[in-house]
Amino acid sequence: MNISQKLLKLNIHLPEAPAPVGAYVAFKRVNNLLFISGQLPISSDGKIIKGKIGKDLTLEEGQKASELCVINILAQVKKALGGDLNKVKNCIKITGFV
Repeated sequence: MNISQKLLKLNIHLPEAPAPVGAYVAFKRVNNLLFISGQLPISSDGKIIKGKIGKDLTLEEGQKASELCVINILAQVKKALGGDLNKVKNCIKITGFV
């Protein structure tokens, strides 16, 4: 089972990779390494989830924001690798801020 099939089995659908919101590139390939910039919790309809958990957002809304960030990271990886997530062999570092 390839990565795309596993995502579908988990009912995870990757959107088109969102365009950068600002003056940066979303990904950069250097030799065999792929760097993904920070991704925002942008839904497929373009809505950005923002606020502080416990003040502006519930825990569940914060979890949804985190999920959207990861989905957008995967969408950028897919775009950078020509649609083939199976080209990913290792992950060196993941840093998340929610």
